[in-house]
Amino acid sequence: MRKTLIAAAFAALALPAFGPAARAAEPAVTWTPDLVHSRAEFTVSHMVVSKVWGHIPITQLTVVAPKGSVIPERLEATLNVAHEDTDNHDRDADLRSATYFDTAKYPTITFKSTKITQTGKDDFTVTGDLTIKDITKPVSFPVHVEGRIPDESGGTRVGYSSDLKIDRRDWHLVDQRLTPAGVLLVGYDVHIGLTVEAVTPDASLHGK
Repeated sequence: MRKTLIAAAFAALALPAFGPAARAAEPAVTWTPDLVHSRAEFTVSHMVVSKVWGHIPITQLTVVAPKGSVIPERLEATLNVAHEDTDNHDRDADLRSATYFDTAKYPTITFKSTKITQTGKDDFTVTGDLTIKDITKPVSFPVHVEGRIPDESGGTRVGYSSDLKIDRRDWHLVDQRLTPAGVLLVGYDVHIGLTVEAVTPDASLHGK
């Protein structure tokens, strides 16, 4: 009888390994990015009277999320700053020069998440390392899930959006030229807007 009770006790302890805890350990899913519909835009003050707009192509994007969730657990991105575009040839040449991005040496900007915290059903905060030129600094910004629809591949297409602000001096983009009136030509604060689309093979997310 004593041996039977001991065996039953060990069996009971072993059960959780095959229950919900084990199911929660399913591998995360790597999504397929839609780079055509993903975009990084920026605005910066011009002589304190207006704003200059531009965009930087997103050339690589990694989205990894737990199965059954639209909240990622890992995000990585590469932007081709050598092809940034402000719709003005002279201004773009200035931005690509050593005064700013020095794209001859540093043609890309990279971001790698270090922590992602869900803050609502469709909202989360991303913290990670932003590298511009040869300088890496931590940044944190909120992200919103814009929506989710069935994709023609049979999976689910999800859209995200975010806005963040950085001080360009933190990455040694230190142009401090002044106008004849003593006004800063280019503002220090850079506002960045992000829109991202990605597709997961998980069709169960359509209505979540």
